[in-house]
Amino acid sequence: TNCQSFMLVDSPGMIDSPHAREGGGGRVMDRGYDFEGVVKWFAERADVILLFFDPDKPGTTGETLSTLVNSLAGLDHKLHIILNKADQFSRIHDFARAYGSLCWNLSKVIGRKDLPVIWTMCLPRGEHKGTVGAMETGMEDLHRAREEVISEVMKAPARRVDNAITRLGDGVGLLSVHARVQKEALGQHSRVVWRGRAE
Repeated sequence: TNCQSFMLVDSPGMIDSPHAREGGGGRVMDRGYDFEGVVKWFAERADVILLFFDPDKPGTTGETLSTLVNSLAGLDHKLHIILNKADQFSRIHDFARAYGSLCWNLSKVIGRKDLPVIWTMCLPRGEHKGTVGAMETGMEDLHRAREEVISEVMKAPARRVDNAITRLGDGVGLLSVHARVQKEALGQHSRVVWRGRAE
């Protein structure tokens, strides 16, 4: 695959728990910089966003949920949520529990009736450690999902124009709001001035 036209940015993983982030007596983790602001800056300029969740932490970190709300809001058209390394499960029960936990945690912060698609992926062929049991029969589905996500990523250059138009539309909308506010403020100021002169 030719990736010369791509720039990949891998952000640091999430580090805290909901208990700590909400100040519930736990230790508050501090990165020393505005992590959510940095993520938002890159996300707004990215053509595709992949948000990975590992099986052992299916959306349970408070920083993850806060980042979804504060940094990735409004970017649904290019955001792909992925439950990664699903081949690590040896029982379908464990997979269902992790998938359910992820859906439950996402439902708290995603303001939609229906959750977006959650891709379930695994390590590339030949790299996973011999999945056994019920999950073995689902490996083809995991590999197929992985290929579909890769296909979405490969479409990134073609989406660049669409994303630029979206950003332009957002900018025009914001400018229109500012113009209306300024017009209203100017009108009220003029009415106050003329009322003062009349008195």
